[in-house]
Amino acid sequence: MARSKVLFAKAKLERLEKEASLTYRFRKLLEESSLKDMISSGNLVAIKIHVGDMEHDGYRTIRPIFIRILVDYVKKLGGIPFLIDTWGLRHVVVGLENGYNYAAVGAPLIPVSGIKETDLIKVKVPNPLKLSEVEVGSAVYHADVLINFAHSKGHPSPGYGGAIKNLAMGCTSPNTRPAIHNLEKEDNSGKTFQEGMIDAVHAVILNKPNKVFHINYVMDVQPTCDCAPWSDIPIIPDIGILASEDIVALEKATLDIINQAPIVPGSIGEAAGLKPGDNKFQVIHGKDPYIQVEAGYRKGLGNLGYELIEV
Repeated sequence: MARSKVLFAKAKLERLEKEASLTYRFRKLLEESSLKDMISSGNLVAIKIHVGDMEHDGYRTIRPIFIRILVDYVKKLGGIPFLIDTWGLRHVVVGLENGYNYAAVGAPLIPVSGIKETDLIKVKVPNPLKLSEVEVGSAVYHADVLINFAHSKGHPSPGYGGAIKNLAMGCTSPNTRPAIHNLEKEDNSGKTFQEGMIDAVHAVILNKPNKVFHINYVMDVQPTCDCAPWSDIPIIPDIGILASEDIVALEKATLDIINQAPIVPGSIGEAAGLKPGDNKFQVIHGKDPYIQVEAGYRKGLGNLGYELIEV
């Protein structure tokens, strides 16, 4: 089986030195990544994040310091970075208020598909599993390079949301997102929903061969999505940051690490009786999150095999 490289910056501080901190290791991860081969001087580089819920009550999202590190590295390579998220101008305002503003991260935040989510490009999906056409936000479609910076956490529809969900539900239109959610009516296992997400991911990255890089922030791992107006105790200890060109291998590695991890006392994971080795989000939400990984492999978006490389 082919194996893809997955870089891993570990969160655990093994000695009291800055070189052992996650911020330092994340910088090293970026330097060892393929981004230097993707980004040329003057390239417009879209960085897809989730800026949090609309009511300002969820607080365990990606910390701005890590986005600043990424933005600074893109600038070092000569790229022109900008942050994107969905839901139009109103979500941009929320993101600015939640700390994802120029002063904090060094890059502008713009809506992926315009102020009213009307700036869209229709993309035909090759060999569709569920969706033959997807509407992609113009800001991500026209970017030269896409960096997919996702927060790994649970989600009631696919069981888990990470790099795949960040693109499928965060770079598409008010028509495509409901179309994916409508697939939930076809089964109770989450299979069709996850296959629909894979079609959406395919559409988002289709015009960017060798120009997409994926990062999973496996910190503050929540039982539910960042769009929920609450935050809870993480279900596992902080793991760190994983990254790869291969979205399938990245998600497989992330889920494997989450499932191998111990449970945080007092969390939903403890209440559910979870232990290391359990498929944690399947137990919590009743949906097997590996379905999306396997669907991505079937579509040729990446490999199930991976080599985890600690930086």
